[in-house]
Amino acid sequence: MNKQSSQIRKEFLDFFKKNGATVVPSDSLIPSGDKSLLFTSAGMVQFKQHYLGQSKDAFTRAASCQKCFRTSDIEQVGLTTRHLTFFEMLGNFSFGDYFKKESIAWGWEFLTKNMELPIDKLYITIYKDDDESGEIWKKIVPASRITKMGGDTNFWNMGDTGPCGPCSEIYIDLGEDVGCGKPACAVGCDCDRYLEIWNHVFTQFDKQSDGSLKPLPRKNIDTGMGLERIVAAVNGKKSIFDTDLFMPIMNAAIELLKVKNEDIQISKLRMIADHARAVTFLISDGILPSNEGRGYVLRRILRRALRQGKFFGYDKPFIGDLSSTVFKIMEPAYPELSSKLANIQSIIKLEEEKFLETLHSGENILSEMINSYKSKKAKTIGGQDVFKLYDTYGFPYDLTKEIAAEQGLTIDEKGFKDEQKKAQEKSRAAWGGSGEKDFSFYSVIHKKAGDTKFCGYDNYEIAGEVLALLKDGQEISELKTGEKGEIILSQSVFYAESGGQMADKGFIEADNFSAQVEDVFKPIGSLFVHKVKVIKGAVKIKDSVKTKIDIERRLQIARHHTSTHLLQKALKETFGDHIAQAGSLVAKDYLRFDFTHFAQIKKEDLIKIEQKINTVIRANMPVAIKSMKIDEARAAGAMALFGEKYGDIVRTVSVKEDGAKNPYSMELCGGTHIQRTGDIGLFKIISESSIGSGIRRIEAAAGAAAENFVLKEEDNISKTAQLLNSANGAIFEKVQKQIEDIKKLENEVSTLKSRLTSQDTDSYIANIQEVNGFKFLPLLIENADIKSLRDLSDNLRQKLGSAALLLVSIGEDKSSFIVSLTDDYVKKGLNAGKIAKSFAQEIEGSGGGKPDFAQGGAKNKDKIPAALKTSQKHIKV
Repeated sequence: MNKQSSQIRKEFLDFFKKNGATVVPSDSLIPSGDKSLLFTSAGMVQFKQHYLGQSKDAFTRAASCQKCFRTSDIEQVGLTTRHLTFFEMLGNFSFGDYFKKESIAWGWEFLTKNMELPIDKLYITIYKDDDESGEIWKKIVPASRITKMGGDTNFWNMGDTGPCGPCSEIYIDLGEDVGCGKPACAVGCDCDRYLEIWNHVFTQFDKQSDGSLKPLPRKNIDTGMGLERIVAAVNGKKSIFDTDLFMPIMNAAIELLKVKNEDIQISKLRMIADHARAVTFLISDGILPSNEGRGYVLRRILRRALRQGKFFGYDKPFIGDLSSTVFKIMEPAYPELSSKLANIQSIIKLEEEKFLETLHSGENILSEMINSYKSKKAKTIGGQDVFKLYDTYGFPYDLTKEIAAEQGLTIDEKGFKDEQKKAQEKSRAAWGGSGEKDFSFYSVIHKKAGDTKFCGYDNYEIAGEVLALLKDGQEISELKTGEKGEIILSQSVFYAESGGQMADKGFIEADNFSAQVEDVFKPIGSLFVHKVKVIKGAVKIKDSVKTKIDIERRLQIARHHTSTHLLQKALKETFGDHIAQAGSLVAKDYLRFDFTHFAQIKKEDLIKIEQKINTVIRANMPVAIKSMKIDEARAAGAMALFGEKYGDIVRTVSVKEDGAKNPYSMELCGGTHIQRTGDIGLFKIISESSIGSGIRRIEAAAGAAAENFVLKEEDNISKTAQLLNSANGAIFEKVQKQIEDIKKLENEVSTLKSRLTSQDTDSYIANIQEVNGFKFLPLLIENADIKSLRDLSDNLRQKLGSAALLLVSIGEDKSSFIVSLTDDYVKKGLNAGKIAKSFAQEIEGSGGGKPDFAQGGAKNKDKIPAALKTSQKHIKV
């Protein structure tokens, strides 16, 4: 039987929809259901609140095809026929609804009838004490094909305590030809013969601290089936890589890399295909390469894929090209990829180019390392050095091993693995979750109070009922004068911080009560929590109050939010569609916009962008807000945020000239905006900078904030003009003249210093030492610059003929030194660069250079005198 992956994905969701399930779209790879997780690693992650009974959704049955990412098996990817980092998990879920009987029956029906898998090839595992599942399965399959397993494989725990339950897994026998051949080979063997297809988790117990299991009042079902595995099984493939999800990517890689014998390099091609998929979807969901957290994992996996090209003799970027093949395969299921592809490719290419430069540096460092080991007559390169190459420079372990072997050296594999393990443990320890608050307390409040109705788009004040009062993580009945706490209302005009927009401030009031609202946030769902300080009177639960926002603050924030949309449009017009938002902050005093771009923006381009925005402001275009279906919004060209999860109905914000057919700007946005662009007043860019690889940041101001910025700049210009005794318009020429005069004076001072320093050469020569057959002169000179040290070095070398010089100067802010060798000493094996490095280590500085001349410096000058006294130890071949 042959079925496309897209067909199987659809049939699965349709099957469970027919059986009463609500089909829920895939969550982002950045988990929305559990902030403590680095990545979404299973279908159940987005349903955590449903399992805990804290969701406000009406459905009790769900089905999904969830994007997942795991690195637990990364070392196996490519080497086996079944391991992946990025995969899609098909799942059906029950929250206190159906249980084992239905889950098992539907699972069997889907596999044997819809997918037509051979019944005699399917095997079942159950938890050893789960007799209930065993009895259900015995009515479906012979007892000989049911295996009881232990808790390590067939019992799921959320933690040391809490919800847990037995599992039942469905396996397919792929045949003896892919097995290990051992007589004891059976279901559960680590070989490739028995492939786990579907895992059914029956969450029915609540584990106590003493280890005992209490039945849960609400029993749940959580199942997971890898799409890639079921596609392989249905199509009679022994490997998941031999399917339509991977073959086009592998074929594209073969063509790009000009692979001649793909059978020999199949493991590398599999790894490239998996990692290309992972990189494409990680970036699509808003993760960008960096040196920490999710970005670090993305960077490592992208580099891991790219360096496979080395083994094919390919030294150019290619993963970005493969992402277009990934797009063609996955776009029908994930249409949001179409608007992000250009940006995904530009981010990948930038990171690839940067890494290839690093890889080149790694080759040079490895060459030096090999020469060093050979000079010591060592035969094995230490594991620590190999790992440093791998971790710091991204240099492949296999490539190090291969190059070392060509030079007659081996590597310390155990030492490398020990260092790798230490780094993994350090990385795990460094991830302490998202850094966000534990909002489980608010889940209970949300269940009682429900969502807060937001009425702030069209109103500045409105009445509401107090539903809950909180203080120090506890529910209370009353908040009094002088106390700080939190108020939950039935409805509110206060905008809660989200989407980069800061919260409103203002007051919650009644006849004898007034509280200042200092912040508003949404810990879960649309529950608005108002952080307040009571100024007058007291408030109790069920009191009727009025919410009033600071209108000028709201309008100023709205000016900045609309300006952010105009800024993104202007950036795209100026540089192209690779520009995408990577973060933002919309506050009262300024806005901050982070975006993907590969180079610093020139001053003239910043001026052009600013002029574009102010032109749109002067055109006074209307700003229209409209709710529509997500597909309609995308078709209309609306821009969506990377990594953001949208529902079926979305809110669009459009800036459109009167009478124009298409909008100038259109974005999906839940923020507050002005009514016409003219309401912004003035837009002014304050700064532009880099905040990471391929990520730029613009800070700007609009309206009153822009006016204040301009006034401060004008004031600074006037004050500077006064200091220079100049007119405002002549400051540049005045400063330029003064800089030229200062440079002349500095040159004169430097020349005088060099003359004074060089006059004492005879007294310096008196301090020369004989070290290992070399004339060595270490000197300490106060407040000499590098030029003076160089000039002195030239004079001393000329007088001495043969010499090794270490000249050190201690200055007020920093200290400098040079190492200079005559040519005959270099030929005898001395190396100025190595001497500089070893001396620098003693003074907690840095240094290096060529064999005949090197220099360095240090901020800690206290260690220099002692280091100089023992510096003769560095003079050796």
